[in-house]
Amino acid sequence: MITPIAVLGAGPIADRFAKNSDVVVTEPDSAAVVIHLTADAGEVVTQLRAGRDVVTALALRALPVDEVRAACRAGGSTLHATGGFGSAVAARLTRSLAAAAREITRIELIEEIDVPGDPVFPWNTVSEDTLPAFYADGLKVLHEAAFGDEPIESPSVAITDSGALHTLGDRTAYRSIRTHGTAAVPLRYRLTIATAAGTSTATVGFHPTDALHPADHLTYRELLTAIAPIQSAAPGIARRDLAITYLRADDRLSAPGPGHRG
Repeated sequence: MITPIAVLGAGPIADRFAKNSDVVVTEPDSAAVVIHLTADAGEVVTQLRAGRDVVTALALRALPVDEVRAACRAGGSTLHATGGFGSAVAARLTRSLAAAAREITRIELIEEIDVPGDPVFPWNTVSEDTLPAFYADGLKVLHEAAFGDEPIESPSVAITDSGALHTLGDRTAYRSIRTHGTAAVPLRYRLTIATAAGTSTATVGFHPTDALHPADHLTYRELLTAIAPIQSAAPGIARRDLAITYLRADDRLSAPGPGHRG
């Protein structure tokens, strides 16, 4: 079944949706799901209040959550915030490797991204002061995968010219290193897990797909994958379970309201 979607925003990710034969791009009034690719968080609230489900590439921390909850209540609609490629890789890489380790004492994900002259999302869309929200979401994924439901401290961030270091206490770290047109591999991750028995490290590199920067490709896949399940999710805010198999309600954020429309 071909799903009618609306795409708010422009660029390589929007272009990829226009070429996908499993969806048809239309106006918001005729869409089953709105794909949100802009920096305008208010547009998310507007679409939800109008009764349309929204999948946004913005990080959840970058959104006005109270307004989103009220809009979901009013429209009987559902939001899914992907957080972009940072959260996508953090979830997949950490879930698969952390599951094989026991009694983890520290976990660190190092991201090396080569940003070309025509920047990738989110650098071509959001302001610099919004970027920490994306990595805070990825940092939360790392922490939950390694330490389960242990209390989460407030994240701290140290910004440098070459990137940023995001930490939760002394146990969880997400380091982002940016280069500009000089790296042989445009997106690479190194995950280090420390246990009482020793330290293990895994490195994964991503290359372009059909001339699309791997960071944009990962963000696109996260958005695309959420389209079908979000339509059957209850009204409120949905997030991807770490198993990457289904969407589930986040009890801390979901909004009570009328049953979701058919």
